[in-house]
Amino acid sequence: MGKDYNKVKHFVFICNGKDCKKSGAKDLERAISSDLKSKGLRDKTKILKTKCTGRCKEAPIVLVNNHWLADVKMKDVPDVVEILIK
Repeated sequence: MGKDYNKVKHFVFICNGKDCKKSGAKDLERAISSDLKSKGLRDKTKILKTKCTGRCKEAPIVLVNNHWLADVKMKDVPDVVEILIK
């Protein structure tokens, strides 16, 4: 049996299509996970890797609480996590 998703309050979707991977999606995933952990939100948040979202020219794409974020950079990670807190 996997993780109990009843305790999860937030989902972060990170595109792992070809262009998003080239643009740093894997590093973003690690950085977001680390920031969530440092803020005590890791157990309440699930990061899901998606297939291509079709927004390749805006890579990498992150979807947080119904907010589509395009061209997300490492410097944007605190802002991504802040969306979860609001």
